Amino acid sequence: MNASLSGPRGLTAQKQLLTRLIFFSLFLFYFLLLLFVSLQQNMQATLGADVTLQCQITTDERISVLKWSRPDLNTDGYVYFYRNKRSYENYQHPSFHGRVKLRDPEMKDGDVSVILKNVTFNDTGMYECHIAVRNPVRSKRAHTEISHFIELTVTGEFVMPTANRTILIVAAVAAVAVVIAVVISVAVGLLVLLLKRNKKQRHILLRKNQFC
Repeated sequence: MNASLSGPRGLTAQKQLLTRLIFFSLFLFYFLLLLFVSLQQNMQATLGADVTLQCQITTDERISVLKWSRPDLNTDGYVYFYRNKRSYENYQHPSFHGRVKLRDPEMKDGDVSVILKNVTFNDTGMYECHIAVRNPVRSKRAHTEISHFIELTVTGEFVMPTANRTILIVAAVAAVAVVIAVVISVAVGLLVLLLKRNKKQRHILLRKNQFC
């Protein structure tokens, strides 16, 4: 065998190559996760359909205020307004009257998603989900505010439902994750094999030197 491949330098180079391969695989997986998250912020809907604008928080604190708005409209009125355990339709923009409701009226598990009915081209734009939560144990003035943005595009053509697109994206990310896991496993296996072979070769050389 070539000394440059079996010697210490060759083994070090192979280790570095395998290490880079593992780090590249992890970086690729992280990039795909970020891509998946970013895709979740953009939604498409067909003209006349009902669309769910998803927003959920992971907190045990009580939701005191929920405001769904359209920052790009620069007009008074909300898409949906909730405060003190009830909604206020009089705070809504006229174009959203009777068209918006909570997906879960009890907002279990922090689900503050809303369903927008019979979407029109005018509904295309940026939506902000703004939540103010309060910890009942702390002072009444102690609260936390959270914002989440969704870009909605309404088209006149058939659009694959968001749930189906999400399933496809998750499946694609999962498939890539499996491939990356296999690559990492093979790389680790090769590294272990190289270490064992190098150890065996050093043992043989040591025995030869003892007999010389």
